[in-house]
Amino acid sequence: PHSPTRRAGRNLMKPRVMVLTPAIGRRGGGVSEAARLFVTALVAEGRFAPEVVTLNDDSFAADRANWPAVPIHGFRSYGPSNFGFSPGMLLHVLRNRDAALVHVHGIWMFHVFCAALWCKLRRRPAVVTPHGMLETWILKRSPRLKAAVSRLYQARFLAGAAAIHVLTGKETNDVAQAGLPTARCHVIPNYALPPADDAAMPRWWQPEFAERRIFLFFGRIHDKKGWRELCAAWTQLSASDPSFCRSAQLVFCGWPDSCPDFEPTVVALAERFGNILFAGPQFGIERDHSMAAADIFVLPSKSEGLPMAVLEAWAAGVPSLMTRACNLDQGFGAGAAVEVGKDATTIAEGMVRIMAWSDETLDQARTSARTLVAAEFSQDGVAKRYADLIASCMPMKKSQ
Repeated sequence: PHSPTRRAGRNLMKPRVMVLTPAIGRRGGGVSEAARLFVTALVAEGRFAPEVVTLNDDSFAADRANWPAVPIHGFRSYGPSNFGFSPGMLLHVLRNRDAALVHVHGIWMFHVFCAALWCKLRRRPAVVTPHGMLETWILKRSPRLKAAVSRLYQARFLAGAAAIHVLTGKETNDVAQAGLPTARCHVIPNYALPPADDAAMPRWWQPEFAERRIFLFFGRIHDKKGWRELCAAWTQLSASDPSFCRSAQLVFCGWPDSCPDFEPTVVALAERFGNILFAGPQFGIERDHSMAAADIFVLPSKSEGLPMAVLEAWAAGVPSLMTRACNLDQGFGAGAAVEVGKDATTIAEGMVRIMAWSDETLDQARTSARTLVAAEFSQDGVAKRYADLIASCMPMKKSQ
């Protein structure tokens, strides 16, 4: 085995990639998880040496433990959290002379300004992964702030990026509708790893759940994720069908975001029907336990890039009930997903359909989910495509 010193020496000889992301863990939701996986893939592929620049928060130390052994620099932010203004981040980025390229995860925040200024100062390229943040639903939120950010620096930066890494073909259309060139768009999806092989039950598990079909909502709890419509559908079915009320269980795992009425809503439904539970955030092995305990993953979302949680559920053998806004249409054809609309009525219809499944049908859907992840969303396949994209954007070395 090689010594740590020799390994460090080899890493110094590799082209360095500076990865800018607003968060490295729970505060960043699926964007943070996707960034972590792409850095993990880059390390495993072996051609490049990534380092991460991000914002610090209360969970930074705990989140850091989930990342690979790469340098991660966290800086304090000031002002509105949805912008992430950080002088410390800016100074650190501008002092970086070693990176050959910057990869930016997510847009509309201050870290994009840091990358834009670094590219201009160092005359080096950028790869940008918007993570669905050019989608129409997103653009309609805080339009004045987004217009100002776009005019001041972001539009020029995106137009001049060496590559725009999109997660789906649909996201390429979003890039075009935003008035940006699509010739440099490269479609590379997120990927998911199989969960830890651990038979333990999640902490939220209760003995009576063994007789129920478990519907799991996992991740950030926000209006765009359709939690209100899901609760309305659950209310409709639980009130009208005693059999459904007794044999189905809805579990929310995640953290409420800008929806202060979420927890009171769930508490009221739990008191009324006794078949709904809010378990709070789940990370690491607890996330794996929650996925393994579920029968169906539910995401009636109005807007997504490419949701990591669905891929994680499929990797765990949990089929999904989801909208086409999740941009994972291949799941419907493969038998790994059931389509619903964004309204309570079609969500209820989808749940009724799944409750009618036999155990054999559910097992077939579980197998289909695992097979689809292995075929299209595996680490090895994504890692090579991603590293090839980074290599194609690297500045050419001057001849000696």
